[in-house]
Amino acid sequence: MSFDHRKSTENWARIDYDRDVWFPIPLAFKGTKWADAAEWAFDYAGDRFLRGGRELTKKVVKKEVLPFAQSLVRGQSEIVGSVAAHKLYFHCPDYTKMPVAVAIALWKREGTREEAFQHYSYFGTKSATVQPVAEWFETEALGRGVKAQWSGVTEIGQYDQVNYIFRDDDFDTDVHVFLMSWDHQRFLEVLPDLDAFVRSIHCTPDPDKTGPGSTGQAPATS
Repeated sequence: MSFDHRKSTENWARIDYDRDVWFPIPLAFKGTKWADAAEWAFDYAGDRFLRGGRELTKKVVKKEVLPFAQSLVRGQSEIVGSVAAHKLYFHCPDYTKMPVAVAIALWKREGTREEAFQHYSYFGTKSATVQPVAEWFETEALGRGVKAQWSGVTEIGQYDQVNYIFRDDDFDTDVHVFLMSWDHQRFLEVLPDLDAFVRSIHCTPDPDKTGPGSTGQAPATS
Protein backbone atom coordinates (compact mmCIF):
# COMPACT_ATOMS: atom_id res chain seq x y z
CA MET A 1 0.00 0.00 0.00
CA SER A 2 1.42 3.39 -1.03
CA PHE A 3 0.64 6.54 0.93
CA ASP A 4 2.37 8.83 -1.58
CA HIS A 5 -0.90 10.35 -2.77
CA ARG A 6 -2.77 10.59 0.52
CA LYS A 7 -5.34 13.35 0.90
CA SER A 8 -6.23 15.63 3.77
CA THR A 9 -9.31 14.60 5.70
CA GLU A 10 -12.48 16.64 5.25
CA ASN A 11 -12.72 16.74 9.05
CA TRP A 12 -10.64 18.52 11.68
CA ALA A 13 -9.34 18.11 15.23
CA ARG A 14 -9.72 19.88 18.56
CA ILE A 15 -6.77 19.78 20.96
CA ASP A 16 -7.41 20.55 24.64
CA TYR A 17 -3.73 21.23 25.27
CA ASP A 18 -2.08 22.65 28.39
CA ARG A 19 -1.53 26.32 27.64
CA ASP A 20 1.10 26.53 30.37
CA VAL A 21 3.49 24.49 28.23
CA TRP A 22 2.20 24.63 24.61
CA PHE A 23 1.24 27.38 22.19
CA PRO A 24 0.07 27.26 18.55
CA ILE A 25 2.25 27.89 15.51
CA PRO A 26 -0.10 29.39 12.89
CA LEU A 27 0.14 28.05 9.36
CA ALA A 28 -1.21 31.41 8.22
CA PHE A 29 -2.35 34.55 10.01
CA LYS A 30 -5.56 35.43 8.19
CA GLY A 31 -8.43 34.84 10.58
CA THR A 32 -6.23 34.81 13.70
CA LYS A 33 -5.83 37.59 16.26
CA TRP A 34 -2.29 38.30 15.00
CA ALA A 35 -1.54 40.48 12.00
CA ASP A 36 1.65 38.62 11.15
CA ALA A 37 4.37 36.33 12.49
CA ALA A 38 6.17 39.13 14.32
CA GLU A 39 3.05 40.05 16.29
CA TRP A 40 2.33 36.39 17.14
CA ALA A 41 5.93 35.79 18.23
CA PHE A 42 6.13 38.91 20.38
CA ASP A 43 2.86 37.96 22.09
CA TYR A 44 4.10 34.51 23.10
CA ALA A 45 7.67 35.58 23.82
CA GLY A 46 6.43 38.10 26.38
CA ASP A 47 4.06 35.52 27.85
CA ARG A 48 6.89 32.99 28.26
CA PHE A 49 9.10 35.55 30.02
CA LEU A 50 6.27 36.31 32.43
CA ARG A 51 5.74 32.59 33.05
CA GLY A 52 9.44 32.35 33.83
CA GLY A 53 9.08 35.02 36.52
CA ARG A 54 10.63 37.92 34.61
CA GLU A 55 9.39 41.49 34.68
CA LEU A 56 8.97 42.99 31.22
CA THR A 57 11.03 46.13 31.66
CA LYS A 58 12.09 48.10 28.60
CA LYS A 59 15.61 46.67 28.92
CA VAL A 60 14.38 43.08 29.20
CA VAL A 61 12.05 43.55 26.23
CA LYS A 62 14.78 45.04 24.05
CA LYS A 63 17.67 42.77 25.06
CA GLU A 64 15.88 39.47 25.63
CA VAL A 65 12.20 39.33 24.62
CA LEU A 66 12.70 40.69 21.10
CA PRO A 67 15.55 38.27 20.24
CA PHE A 68 13.46 35.40 21.61
CA ALA A 69 10.53 36.54 19.48
CA GLN A 70 12.77 36.74 16.42
CA SER A 71 13.82 33.13 17.01
CA LEU A 72 10.14 32.13 17.09
CA VAL A 73 9.56 33.91 13.76
CA ARG A 74 12.47 32.01 12.22
CA GLY A 75 11.16 28.75 13.63
CA GLN A 76 7.68 29.37 12.26
CA SER A 77 9.08 30.25 8.84
CA GLU A 78 11.28 27.15 8.70
CA ILE A 79 8.58 24.75 9.86
CA VAL A 80 5.48 25.91 7.98
CA GLY A 81 5.46 24.41 4.52
CA SER A 82 8.38 22.09 5.19
CA VAL A 83 6.54 19.42 7.19
CA ALA A 84 3.44 17.46 6.22
CA ALA A 85 1.15 18.81 8.92
CA HIS A 86 -2.19 20.54 9.38
CA LYS A 87 -1.61 21.84 12.91
CA LEU A 88 1.61 22.85 14.66
CA TYR A 89 2.50 23.73 18.25
CA PHE A 90 5.59 24.70 20.22
CA HIS A 91 6.42 23.09 23.55
CA CYS A 92 7.88 25.98 25.53
CA PRO A 93 6.83 26.36 29.19
CA ASP A 94 8.99 29.47 29.68
CA TYR A 95 11.78 31.51 28.11
CA THR A 96 14.55 29.28 29.53
CA LYS A 97 13.43 26.32 27.37
CA MET A 98 14.23 25.93 23.70
CA PRO A 99 10.93 25.68 21.77
CA VAL A 100 10.32 22.21 20.31
CA ALA A 101 7.70 21.81 17.58
CA VAL A 102 5.10 19.06 17.37
CA ALA A 103 3.16 18.42 14.16
CA ILE A 104 -0.32 16.98 13.75
CA ALA A 105 -1.38 15.62 10.36
CA LEU A 106 -4.98 14.70 9.56
CA TRP A 107 -5.27 12.34 6.59
CA LYS A 108 -8.20 10.65 4.87
CA ARG A 109 -8.03 6.93 5.63
CA GLU A 110 -5.94 4.90 3.21
CA GLY A 111 -5.41 1.16 3.24
CA THR A 112 -6.11 -1.03 6.25
CA ARG A 113 -5.60 0.06 9.84
CA GLU A 114 -2.54 -2.18 10.04
CA GLU A 115 -1.02 -0.69 6.88
CA ALA A 116 -1.58 2.85 8.12
CA PHE A 117 -0.13 2.09 11.55
CA GLN A 118 2.93 0.52 9.94
CA HIS A 119 3.49 3.46 7.57
CA TYR A 120 3.05 6.34 10.01
CA SER A 121 4.70 4.64 12.98
CA TYR A 122 7.95 4.35 11.04
CA PHE A 123 7.64 7.61 9.10
CA GLY A 124 11.14 9.11 8.97
CA THR A 125 13.10 6.04 9.99
CA LYS A 126 15.34 6.05 6.89
CA SER A 127 17.92 8.03 8.89
CA ALA A 128 17.49 5.98 12.07
CA THR A 129 20.64 4.60 13.66
CA VAL A 130 18.82 2.81 16.48
CA GLN A 131 16.07 0.25 15.96
CA PRO A 132 12.71 1.97 16.47
CA VAL A 133 10.78 0.90 19.55
CA ALA A 134 7.01 0.73 19.03
CA GLU A 135 4.28 0.23 21.62
CA TRP A 136 0.52 0.45 21.85
CA PHE A 137 -0.71 3.84 23.04
CA GLU A 138 -4.18 4.15 24.58
CA THR A 139 -6.38 7.25 24.41
CA GLU A 140 -10.00 7.86 25.32
CA ALA A 141 -10.89 9.98 22.29
CA LEU A 142 -8.91 8.26 19.52
CA GLY A 143 -8.80 4.73 20.91
CA ARG A 144 -5.72 2.54 20.67
CA GLY A 145 -2.86 3.71 18.47
CA VAL A 146 0.86 3.16 18.15
CA LYS A 147 3.75 5.20 19.56
CA ALA A 148 7.19 4.64 18.04
CA GLN A 149 10.46 6.39 18.84
CA TRP A 150 14.10 6.18 17.84
CA SER A 151 17.27 8.19 17.32
CA GLY A 152 19.15 8.82 14.11
CA VAL A 153 21.57 11.10 12.30
CA THR A 154 21.01 13.69 9.58
CA GLU A 155 23.30 16.28 8.06
CA ILE A 156 22.44 18.53 11.02
CA GLY A 157 23.49 15.94 13.56
CA GLN A 158 21.98 13.37 15.91
CA TYR A 159 18.25 13.62 16.58
CA ASP A 160 15.40 11.90 18.41
CA GLN A 161 11.96 11.36 16.88
CA VAL A 162 8.63 10.03 18.08
CA ASN A 163 5.53 9.21 16.01
CA TYR A 164 1.96 8.52 17.12
CA ILE A 165 -0.70 7.14 14.79
CA PHE A 166 -4.44 6.59 15.30
CA ARG A 167 -7.38 5.77 13.06
CA ASP A 168 -10.78 7.35 13.74
CA ASP A 169 -13.24 5.44 11.56
CA ASP A 170 -16.17 7.68 12.49
CA PHE A 171 -14.36 10.70 11.02
CA ASP A 172 -12.62 8.83 8.19
CA THR A 173 -9.30 10.15 9.54
CA ASP A 174 -5.80 8.88 10.24
CA VAL A 175 -4.22 11.11 12.91
CA HIS A 176 -0.41 11.28 12.73
CA VAL A 177 1.49 13.19 15.43
CA PHE A 178 5.26 13.56 15.25
CA LEU A 179 8.08 15.41 16.94
CA MET A 180 11.78 15.59 16.04
CA SER A 181 14.46 17.18 18.23
CA TRP A 182 18.21 17.63 17.98
CA ASP A 183 18.47 18.26 21.73
CA HIS A 184 18.27 14.92 23.54
CA GLN A 185 17.62 16.42 26.97
CA ARG A 186 14.78 18.59 25.69
CA PHE A 187 13.33 15.57 23.88
CA LEU A 188 13.21 13.65 27.16
CA GLU A 189 11.64 16.64 28.92
CA VAL A 190 8.93 17.01 26.29
CA LEU A 191 7.84 13.36 26.07
CA PRO A 192 5.60 13.22 29.18
CA ASP A 193 3.85 16.45 28.14
CA LEU A 194 3.56 15.14 24.59
CA ASP A 195 1.82 11.97 25.78
CA ALA A 196 -0.76 14.16 27.56
CA PHE A 197 -1.03 16.43 24.50
CA VAL A 198 -1.78 13.47 22.22
CA ARG A 199 -4.43 12.16 24.61
CA SER A 200 -6.19 15.55 24.34
CA ILE A 201 -6.77 15.28 20.56
CA HIS A 202 -10.36 14.82 19.39
CA CYS A 203 -11.51 14.50 15.79
CA THR A 204 -14.33 16.91 14.95
CA PRO A 205 -16.22 18.14 11.90
CA ASP A 206 -14.37 21.00 10.21
CA PRO A 207 -16.21 24.14 11.37
CA ASP A 208 -15.08 26.08 8.31
CA LYS A 209 -16.77 23.53 6.07
CA THR A 210 -19.94 22.95 8.07
CA GLY A 211 -20.67 26.24 9.85
CA PRO A 212 -22.22 29.51 8.69
CA GLY A 213 -20.01 31.52 6.35
CA SER A 214 -17.97 28.47 5.38
CA THR A 215 -14.86 29.24 3.35
CA GLY A 216 -13.68 25.69 2.82
CA GLN A 217 -10.31 26.57 4.35
CA ALA A 218 -9.00 24.85 7.49
CA PRO A 219 -8.51 27.16 10.50
CA ALA A 220 -4.93 28.18 11.23
CA THR A 221 -5.06 27.49 14.96
CA SER A 222 -7.25 25.75 17.46
